[in-house]
Amino acid sequence: MKSTVLSRVLARLNATPSSGRRDRGAVSGLLIGLACVLLGGGAAAVAVTAVVTATGPNDSGAVLNGPQKPVSPTEIIRYGG
Repeated sequence: MKSTVLSRVLARLNATPSSGRRDRGAVSGLLIGLACVLLGGGAAAVAVTAVVTATGPNDSGAVLNGPQKPVSPTEIIRYGG
């Protein structure tokens, strides 16, 4: 779908009788916007992947040596002293 929308926009820009400078400006603006969206989406995908696959120090040891039953939060977090 994106390619048909892009081809329609580019065809419309080429079909309008106007100065070549304005057409080039519109096309270059469209291409810069498209490049920004692609680069931003790629950077976001890399960031999400890094966060999802990250492990803290001694994560595997905590799984093997940690408590075998759930621990009450009040045993771990001391509120008010």
